[in-house]
Amino acid sequence: MLKKTDPDIIKGYLEDSSNLTGGRADGIYLPENEREIIEVVAECNAHKTPLTVSAGQTGTTGGCIPFGGWVLTTQKLDKIINIDKELKFAVVQPGVTLEAIEAAAKKEGLAYPPDPTEKKATIGGSVSTNASGGRCYRFGATRNWIRRLKIVLANGISLNIKRKLISADKKNQFVLPYATFEIPSYSMPAGKNAAGYYSAPGMDFLDLFIGSEGTLGVISEIEISLVPQMQKTFDIIAFFPDELSAVNFVAASKEKKDTTINFYEFFDNNTLQMLKASYPNIPTKAKAAIYIEQEITAENEKAHLDSWSALLERSGAALDDCWLGETDKQKEELAKFRHAIPEHINDIFKQYHQVKLATDIAVPEDKFMEMFNYYNLELRTSNLFHIKFGHIGDNHLHVNLVAKNDNELKQAKELVLIFVRKAVSLGGTVSAEHGIGKIKHDYLKEMYAEAGIKEMVRIKKNFDPNLILGLNNLFPQAALTS
Repeated sequence: MLKKTDPDIIKGYLEDSSNLTGGRADGIYLPENEREIIEVVAECNAHKTPLTVSAGQTGTTGGCIPFGGWVLTTQKLDKIINIDKELKFAVVQPGVTLEAIEAAAKKEGLAYPPDPTEKKATIGGSVSTNASGGRCYRFGATRNWIRRLKIVLANGISLNIKRKLISADKKNQFVLPYATFEIPSYSMPAGKNAAGYYSAPGMDFLDLFIGSEGTLGVISEIEISLVPQMQKTFDIIAFFPDELSAVNFVAASKEKKDTTINFYEFFDNNTLQMLKASYPNIPTKAKAAIYIEQEITAENEKAHLDSWSALLERSGAALDDCWLGETDKQKEELAKFRHAIPEHINDIFKQYHQVKLATDIAVPEDKFMEMFNYYNLELRTSNLFHIKFGHIGDNHLHVNLVAKNDNELKQAKELVLIFVRKAVSLGGTVSAEHGIGKIKHDYLKEMYAEAGIKEMVRIKKNFDPNLILGLNNLFPQAALTS
């Protein structure tokens, strides 16, 4: 197994898209199979050496950045082991990228539905954060599509956990051959959620590890469900004269309960202005936009364009100003436009050498307008440059706050915490898709309170008594020893 201790090599593993600084490590492990993962974990556990798992380094919360100890990178665990076309599933190693899975599945006429936006991300990282993307509106997050995981625990034991193999009993306990423990008693939001250890009455044991951010074990193999590839989609970006018109358009469209719609994405005026240098054909009067993808079926093929045209007209958006995605090339251009948003935002944060300050909040359907209006009310009274965009179909927007000096940074941090508290009061989540990592500890505590964090620590200690895995992910190290 490869080990690297060259400081110049280590430096490349001390960053992700969060801009979190100060990371350090003694070395890097590069295992190529489960046997080598077991060796690494057992060695670190014997010496109580912290071990941080690093995947595609595309995360936004600093989860893969070590603060001491060693890094286990999954970059050589990048094999697609099997794709079963008949039963529609794939078995992959954790370091396989989403774009590699997409390409391999496509050859078999299949697709992986969650479709997180960042295609360079790995499937292991996606499982660790219960990641999702635009198509989560129709298909749900990563959790829904995991059939089986192989997990190497801190003691070096490998578990092969299949869905529906072990469930919590009527006492809300997992009874395992080597331990019995209660699931956490806190309740979780019914919708999108990637904040903290999963808990629900009668829950599946597999779900405890999905979204655990590398703190309970190291993933060595993943079995994912696939679906038949869509034969045809219709993509459109519609531009609106104001934000409210765009929001109302989505609400009106969702009332139809059309199960062929894959996603709705929202872009505010600042998003459009940010992109105008690269996309000068954005309509001059546009103050907001909505990006939609719809599967075209035999039932809607003839009427879908007329249906959208009528609804757009009633909502103040002209079809002539819309960008249509009917050919593969057009669809690719629209997808690039969507993906350019986080890339531009990340560049802005880097320009100001700032840790990424952004909400990852989702709220219940009937609370979205209250949350949206609250965003606008608070943002109007601040001088901070902000960008609102994201998965409006799931009532999940990212509000990015860019601080240009220390005073603005303090204000931005206070404002995000205000938004978090509002979301929690509405029954929402502080992290719908990116996880907690090392920079959102305070938000998790707002959501579950001190008692909830203590329950998570109890679960952590069941699986990792020497506290070596994913140090400072989900909760600070101090919470483990208090």
